[in-house]
Parts: sequence; C-alpha cells; structure tokens
Amino acid sequence: MIEGNTDRDTRRRDEVAYVCEQLDRIRTDLETHAAEGAAPLESLAAALRAGTDPSARLDALHEALLAAGDAAGVRGRARGLDPIGTARPAPDAWVLLCPTGQCSRYSWPDAGDGPDEAPRCRIGDQALRRERL
Repeated sequence: MIEGNTDRDTRRRDEVAYVCEQLDRIRTDLETHAAEGAAPLESLAAALRAGTDPSARLDALHEALLAAGDAAGVRGRARGLDPIGTARPAPDAWVLLCPTGQCSRYSWPDAGDGPDEAPRCRIGDQALRRERL
C-alpha cells in the first residue's frame, strides 16, 4: 500500500480515482484511438493490483490519452466541485473507500446495504473498505 500525505500523493490518488471513475470510457478511447490500445491502462491496473507505485504508469496513461485526442488526460478534471443540488448527503456515518488506499475515490453506501454488500473496486475487484466518518 502506498502511504504518505504530500501534495504529490494527493494528486496521484485523485488521478487514480479519476481513472477508476472513467475506466470504461478511458478503455474505449484508448482501444479506438491510441497506438498501443489499452496497454497503458492495463499496465496501470496491474501496478495498482500489485500495490506498487503507479506514478510512472499514470504518466504513461496521461500521455497516451493526450496522444489519443483527450485534451485533459488524467490531470485535467475539476476536483471538489459539485453542481448545485447534486452533492450527496452523508449517509449513516459510513463511507466506502478504496480497499488499498491508492485512490481518493469514495462512495456512500446505500441505506439497505450491509457490510457484505459493498460495491467492488473497478480495478482490483475487491470490496470497497467501509470506514466510519
């Protein structure tokens, strides 16, 4: 697991979260427009599953997306902004987090979900980690 809390670590976790959220779109874009196909995405996913530092692979994925015509890559999205009326309320004092701590993505559990019904990580296929707020 990658530890630390520097600005670089935060940026990396945000980039991994973005990739997680956009996994299907990124894969389709790379398979359609990138010279190497989805290889940069698969390489990043393998590093994340292995728990190794994904920084170099994030850089490679970012460059592959730019070359494929994505103007923002993995670094260009606005973070921390919720359009008015779309922010999710905090549920029953629980949040679902990346099971390995390598990304900053989070999700709110559905009201009826028990601890064994947590959604799964889209890269590592592990149940998201429940943590009390």
